[in-house]
Amino acid sequence: MRELLHAIRGPILNPLPDAGVEYFPDGLLLGDDRGRVVAVGGWNDIAARFGLDAAAVPQSLGFIMPPLLDAHIHIPQHPIRGHFTDDIGSAPAGGRLLASLERNVFPAEGRCEAPAHARQVVAGFLADTLANGVVGGAAYMTVHPRTTRLALEQLPDTWSVGLVLMNQNCPGYLRTEEASLVDDVAGLARDFGRRLIVTDRFAVSVNGPLRRCGVDLARRHGLRMQTHLDEQRAEKQLIEKVLYPEAASYTDVYARDGLLDCEPILAHCIHVRPEEVAAIAASRSAIAHCPVSNTLLGSGVMPLTTIRAAGIPHTLCTDVGASPTTSLLCEMAQFLKVHAGDTAEATPEEALRLVTLAPAAILGLGGRIGRFAPGMEWTWIDVASFLAAPAVTAREAILEGLLGMSEAELAAWRGADDPRVAAVGRLRREGLDEGPHLALLEADVRATAGRLERRVRQVVSAGRTIWKETRS
Repeated sequence: MRELLHAIRGPILNPLPDAGVEYFPDGLLLGDDRGRVVAVGGWNDIAARFGLDAAAVPQSLGFIMPPLLDAHIHIPQHPIRGHFTDDIGSAPAGGRLLASLERNVFPAEGRCEAPAHARQVVAGFLADTLANGVVGGAAYMTVHPRTTRLALEQLPDTWSVGLVLMNQNCPGYLRTEEASLVDDVAGLARDFGRRLIVTDRFAVSVNGPLRRCGVDLARRHGLRMQTHLDEQRAEKQLIEKVLYPEAASYTDVYARDGLLDCEPILAHCIHVRPEEVAAIAASRSAIAHCPVSNTLLGSGVMPLTTIRAAGIPHTLCTDVGASPTTSLLCEMAQFLKVHAGDTAEATPEEALRLVTLAPAAILGLGGRIGRFAPGMEWTWIDVASFLAAPAVTAREAILEGLLGMSEAELAAWRGADDPRVAAVGRLRREGLDEGPHLALLEADVRATAGRLERRVRQVVSAGRTIWKETRS
């Protein structure tokens, strides 16, 4: 047995590989001098096995749990989080998504062409994600190879970053330099391997030839891809009726060009028809489910029951900047709310798995992080509890301790009396462009984000503290 150098005692939440979450109200997580987990379990059992003295073991401030991972987030949009839809007007033509891209998002991405600005944005992004316990994921950068390289250099190796492809329906200053693309991708792939993701922005902004070029480059260098799919009805109609009328569906646009063969992470997948679900399930795709973004943009609600029944891997993600926060705790809370009345599968335990173990598997990090087991990295976060007394069950620890929600509040989202339930119903059926239902849901999301942001007290990676709350 190697020398034990690392130990932390406290309530432990540990997602399990098959289903559920293991919970130790008084737990102990042990690691060795390599920064690897040696044992996890109840204090009495582990302390007795290893002859540990309680006085010598640090106590956590809150819950000890695996770190969080975000498989769909936009780095250049971090400075405009919370302001994604500013000044787009009410019920804009083409929907809130396309209007926001034109008014706020594309200018923010254009500013990242300057290396000094890009470095500042990436640094702010890294500091904020760590403060919310997010240690890695899959991010979009911009069309600029130089700034994509900067992001890959600044971020730890648990982050993958996408060089974005765009050549239509976007500003001229954000169009891919197609003449140098082959060399640009080759250089980034050589230096960063599969941390580089070939990123098809979405079918509105990428034509078939450029997409097929991206697919060819992904195959040549052994890279995966990422894109957006079926986010808003107006977007779907534009793609299927105007831009690609020969395609059978929005999903078919990607299938025909080979993108579905490149292990893509497909963001949103809200308005998918049965044949699209079947095509996604038959591929090596995963879905990034973004309840906060989908609510604030009035996009709709991903059909969770259908996606789960098809066996498609999926994970909860923030989609910052459409979300005002990088907190995946906020995403967990919104997941429970929008799915409260449509499936029994949206449990607090499943919400936790969808921000830890599930994204680790999707991102190829499952052998390192996502859960606690001997041989895994001694990597964890300490999250403050809303409870005054120790939680008894995993459900109570997650729902009430981590998210500050009561069983009565969650039950209200299943009833008919709460006006927010009617708003979610309309969001699911037809989407929301404006009006009191959207305003009601937006106010609730922003209040939740304010309550759940920066609840993390410490982040430890492979035995080394990489972030710690400082109190003034």
